[in-house]
Amino acid sequence: MASNSIAAQSTYDFASMAMIKREANGSASQQKSASNKVAAEFEAEFLRLVTSSMQKASEPLKSDLLGSDSLDFFQDMFYSELGHFIAQRKSLGVAEYITDAIPKSNERVEQ
Repeated sequence: MASNSIAAQSTYDFASMAMIKREANGSASQQKSASNKVAAEFEAEFLRLVTSSMQKASEPLKSDLLGSDSLDFFQDMFYSELGHFIAQRKSLGVAEYITDAIPKSNERVEQ
């Protein structure tokens, strides 16, 4: 891993996902790091869903000449990676909003 500040380099980076899971059970600083990474992953998934919805909205405009199941599969992979790319740039602020909303481990949630 070149950079630990970014959650996962790719959707298909299972080693980074396992590392986040280990950090979530570690010390307070590791838990904070893990929550930041999970929030970034959530933002990437959110962006994947947005781009997927945009793709489905444009389906009536799609030509039958170039359509296939494999093309759809690779477009889904592309949009998933695009979501990770945009989330790494921290341009939307969804991850920051989530980390601010998560209560700290040493604070009690009042009911």
